[in-house]
Amino acid sequence: MQIHDVSASINTKTQHCLTWGFFLFLDTCQMKCFMFLRLIFVLLPLSVLHAQDTHYWTQQFGNRSALMSGAVVGGASDNTMLFYNPGSLAFLKDASVSVNANAYRVEAIRIKNALGNEADFQSDQLGSVPLLAGGMINLQDQRWKLGYGFLAPVDFNFKGIARADGNFNIIDDAESPGAEETVGESSISNKVKELLFAFAASYRLDEHWGFGVSSFFTVRSHTYNRTLSIYSFANDEAVGLVGGNLIQNVDYYNVRYALKVGINYQKEPWGVGLTLTSPSLNLFGKGTTASNIAARNLKLIGDDRVSGVATDRQAKLKTTFKSPFSASFGANYAPGASTYAVTVQYFSGIDIYNIMNPAPGSFVRPVSIAPALGSNQFLQVGAGARSVFNVALGYEYAIDEDFTYYFSGRNDMSYFDEDLNDRSGIQVTTSSWDLYHFASGFTFDKANSSLSLGLLFSTGKNDRYEQSGSINPSLQEGDLLRGAVTITEASYTSLGVLFGFTYYFRKFN
Repeated sequence: MQIHDVSASINTKTQHCLTWGFFLFLDTCQMKCFMFLRLIFVLLPLSVLHAQDTHYWTQQFGNRSALMSGAVVGGASDNTMLFYNPGSLAFLKDASVSVNANAYRVEAIRIKNALGNEADFQSDQLGSVPLLAGGMINLQDQRWKLGYGFLAPVDFNFKGIARADGNFNIIDDAESPGAEETVGESSISNKVKELLFAFAASYRLDEHWGFGVSSFFTVRSHTYNRTLSIYSFANDEAVGLVGGNLIQNVDYYNVRYALKVGINYQKEPWGVGLTLTSPSLNLFGKGTTASNIAARNLKLIGDDRVSGVATDRQAKLKTTFKSPFSASFGANYAPGASTYAVTVQYFSGIDIYNIMNPAPGSFVRPVSIAPALGSNQFLQVGAGARSVFNVALGYEYAIDEDFTYYFSGRNDMSYFDEDLNDRSGIQVTTSSWDLYHFASGFTFDKANSSLSLGLLFSTGKNDRYEQSGSINPSLQEGDLLRGAVTITEASYTSLGVLFGFTYYFRKFN
């Protein structure tokens, strides 16, 4: 068998510029004067990589938080606490703007035998980590702290294309003795993006306790396209060409809301935090789902060969996307120059549901081939999540007043629910492997700013990865419309460099 044109690429922003602009008001309560500040960051065309669409902890936001692998729920002195623990915002002393846009990674993903024997999907790419921009608003009453931020928790793009040809014994030997010449092509494009806007309010109850609430508004967009065509040339001219092709398209957006409450206790050398995040509240969204299946001269039911098409497209459907309830606990212990930190977080499971609910209708043409099959069975797009438990460990050492070293690690379990593979309809998930992340680096502090440099390493593997659309010796004539399902191995490796900057505009009064 010869394999041609096997390629896969994962990127999340290709050849375009991203401009972030935001306005920060530092003295909103002083009516006679205020300070107006505008920051614009223009990122040159980059290929941005994020190889996961079923993980909660792949990305960490903020310079110190990234170097501590997110082990900061026990408290930290920057405005990323609006995401990790809003209760800790009450202890901040600086009005700051944080930007974490320049972290560059080389990522390698390999899915063995994606299309057939020795036809692997292999992706080796260079890219950058998502942008975080946020700030604090100064208030007259220093017991209150307000913060805001823009984050990109999901920024995923998978593109894979492969072609294979060879000789396979697909048609019954009674009609076509021996192996038949077979050709197949497959392509998948899966693009998922989320932009999260967070606004937090925190109140310092006393010297040691802080309480806060964060509101998260998340905009999700998802575009999925898949094509598969397999044709086999019978050895008997009376049978001729048999085969089929499959085309699936999904395109939707959704807006949801979640509330996070946090409490933080600070008394040297300890810092302890607890947060609860609500399940998401679906706000609104629209989407389109479409499927086209064409059969040519196939034995689908009985001994008669038939040709036909099954096709439908439904647009402007209401969408639902769900985020789970989660609870996190963190503790910091700083007996001297060293700080030891741990954070654990539990994410509850989500029962399988439909992102869109297509209406029933005729799907197969001519209808006589399969009158019982309706559009809703083939156009439904399922989602769901199994419960996961993640742990992050971080170590921080203050070499002197201006120079701090970090080392940390965390697990990042996939929430992919394997029951989705058994449902009819369109399956739009790509990654299902568990990940392990490690980070190490330094922070240089100055009077009004800090600079962070670090190394990031991630790895993961799934020895039981279910890959559909494969062409292999087990392929039968009835599989030509969807390909065979193969249990194979998928692996992920990433190495990156972090460059982050924080600017402190002024101390809170």
